[in-house]
Amino acid sequence: MNWKATVKHIIPAPILNNILLAFPFLYRTKLLNYETNLKSPCVEELLSQLKLVLNVKGNIIECGSSRCGATTIMAKYLQSENIQKTIYACDSFEGFSLTELNRERKLGLTTALSSDFTSTSYEYVKRKIRKLNVDDIIVIIKGFFQDTLPTLESDFCLAFIDCDLKDSIIYCAETIWPNLASKGRMVFDDYTFDACKGARIGIDFFIDKHKEEILEHGLINNLYYAHKK
Repeated sequence: MNWKATVKHIIPAPILNNILLAFPFLYRTKLLNYETNLKSPCVEELLSQLKLVLNVKGNIIECGSSRCGATTIMAKYLQSENIQKTIYACDSFEGFSLTELNRERKLGLTTALSSDFTSTSYEYVKRKIRKLNVDDIIVIIKGFFQDTLPTLESDFCLAFIDCDLKDSIIYCAETIWPNLASKGRMVFDDYTFDACKGARIGIDFFIDKHKEEILEHGLINNLYYAHKK
């Protein structure tokens, strides 16, 4: 268990959330880094992928936002560069679908727990992005992906898929891909994460299925990317 998970385990979520919202400067500290679960090399690589598509048409979508850490980091970058794009942050904000989680646990594809990612909430992330002055960039989309993604009407230049479970990864990638602009990029987390073995299976399945539509793909700093033709 890393130190962020330890803190969340020790301090009840409502208390921790209220402390952070009361003192929003804490989000910007190196230790918290806006509460992203990505390690520094992955954060840098995500921003590198974002920089490569700034001139590509479309917005940005993130599937698996939890406490909107990576979302906020991307939004702050867009803000600093005065780039007018919207980031859609998609999540249940309640944790995993237990049906999907239990199915993948039985198959030995994940060691994730039903309590994982339950320290967040729709109300919390709405207040957080408002406190951090990025609520004009980030649009929070609450619900399970099968219910929300089909309702989104946008082209995308970047899709960040960070939802841990194989079936969700495949569903998100397949649903977003037709709306990913030419020269857009799809980026996946968890490819090398042993606790999420299903992630690699799902990503490899997607890449193989769409290899004729992909200019290049590969693993950089534990993030897997696909560059669309």
